[in-house]
Amino acid sequence: MLSHRQRITAITALACGLAVSACAPLKSLTALNALRQQLIRKYHDDVAVNLQNSRYLSIVFVNSSLNKQEPAQRAERAQDTARFVALNFEAIKTIDQVWISFMDSETRAIFLHYNRVIDSFGFDRNGASLDSVTMRDNAPVYEESKKETDARAPVCHFLTASNETDISVTRLQLEGSVKHGIALVPHFKVAGNACVPGTATPPPEYVVLDFASYADKRLFEGNAALEIYCDDRLALKGNAQLIPTAESGIEESIGQYLSARVSFKLLKRMATAKQVRIVLGSKQFQLLPDDVTALARMTGYVSDESAP
Repeated sequence: MLSHRQRITAITALACGLAVSACAPLKSLTALNALRQQLIRKYHDDVAVNLQNSRYLSIVFVNSSLNKQEPAQRAERAQDTARFVALNFEAIKTIDQVWISFMDSETRAIFLHYNRVIDSFGFDRNGASLDSVTMRDNAPVYEESKKETDARAPVCHFLTASNETDISVTRLQLEGSVKHGIALVPHFKVAGNACVPGTATPPPEYVVLDFASYADKRLFEGNAALEIYCDDRLALKGNAQLIPTAESGIEESIGQYLSARVSFKLLKRMATAKQVRIVLGSKQFQLLPDDVTALARMTGYVSDESAP
């Protein structure tokens, strides 16, 4: 039996049609059509794309071969699609939620259409799964009381004992989730109290990029090669040092931690790039638009006049 969420998703998708939706404003149709064509080329499935209330992006895979597969395979496709949309949809910053569904569709006697939603998955605009969702005005809404703290928001702490300010971002999730994936934690210290952005604060001596990996097995056997590309140009080539397990305080764990020191100039370059790609060992990650924005907000605590 379909859940209330699935019924609403199906009704909305059908009302707006099984192609690029006429429910979207005219100025959005070009971007939606471009996204639909990209998804068709990537997954080789018929895809319906529409925009609801200018903030909810709906993507429906119609008669996909995954409809007959296990739910885990549809969930994996949905997660991959959500991240692809986050990186490639030009208007993603105006989107609140992305809904990805799988639908069986059949036409009988020319005019009779039968449609059944198999699965439906909700994500935020960065491709993170929405765990708790309710419906309002025929659209999925993530309740304010259930929202997680923004892990990308800069955190500023003034250390009175050393007269320094520690500036960091809690987490940029590069892959997977907090419990199973890889995250980047950038941070640096500057002299004085810099908790008011834009003050005349000198740049830090260096910026630390910490990587945290949580997996079923160890992904790194030693220091990992680190490369950072800004707009497809190599900006850094070096290594990230693997922190021994004993230093992390965990003796037997699937958690691994790597760290690298880079220049503030590199952080500024990453913060102003349109695309940032990170290669860590055999892994490759592309920062999402909101990730880059988070880096830009970090650099805002150092005045332009004092930047190198």
